[in-house]
Amino acid sequence: MMLNHQDMKSNKQKFKLISFFKLLPLQINKELKKFKKFKVNNKNKKLFDPVTNVDKFIEKFIRDKIIKSYPDHKILGEEMKEKHSKSNHTWIIDPIDGTKNFIMGVPTWSNLVGLYYKGKSIISLANFPLLNTYYLAFNQKAYKFEKNKKKLIKCNKKNKKKPNIVLNTLRSYKKPQIKKIENKFKGIFKVSGADALNFCLVSEGKIDILIEKGLKKVDFFPLMSIIENSGALITDWNGGKKFKNGDVLVSGNKRNHLKILKILKK
Repeated sequence: MMLNHQDMKSNKQKFKLISFFKLLPLQINKELKKFKKFKVNNKNKKLFDPVTNVDKFIEKFIRDKIIKSYPDHKILGEEMKEKHSKSNHTWIIDPIDGTKNFIMGVPTWSNLVGLYYKGKSIISLANFPLLNTYYLAFNQKAYKFEKNKKKLIKCNKKNKKKPNIVLNTLRSYKKPQIKKIENKFKGIFKVSGADALNFCLVSEGKIDILIEKGLKKVDFFPLMSIIENSGALITDWNGGKKFKNGDVLVSGNKRNHLKILKILKK
């Protein structure tokens, strides 16, 4: 979706918004350097669903930046209460996507920020501090910024007989449909807990298909413009956009996407 809607008429407003997103990775990375240690708490009594003081600090930091520049906008984040508003703009934040990886020192965790207008994603940011990389999408294009180099990214639309397929969690693998998909395509098939990075890797054509289960809205909604602007398809397991159970399918090739949907629906 282009940034030419009624509330963003002038080029000055568009430039301000894009500049806001481009500055965020540098600002967040600077704040993260202040933390030499962190504290871990569990949000779920039945399962290990960790949150750290860094999660909470970074979400507040991002919210404060948004409120200062766009005080009337709505904000939805993982660790804090929703900021309600009548505005058509909604920000969605996951301050640390992949908190378990963050705790273990695995460098694939990220900071996710997305902006929606009337329910449509218009800008997405995925920042990977330890990889010195961030992905940013706006004006129907998606980019990868790595070591100060900007690269336009596109998904791989080739109709491969043996596409590489990635599952982000074992929750997906336990479903009987998944074994049928593995047997049908016979390509590279693996579980990779890289969280948001897997979505970005589909968007730049390195992963062909990503299958997710049980995600929260903050886990992937901030990434929507990166995915869609790269040309990739994203649907729930029924082929729609409701994502009621957090079940997600992302593909570069439409034909393979439809083949997998046919199996997932059973």
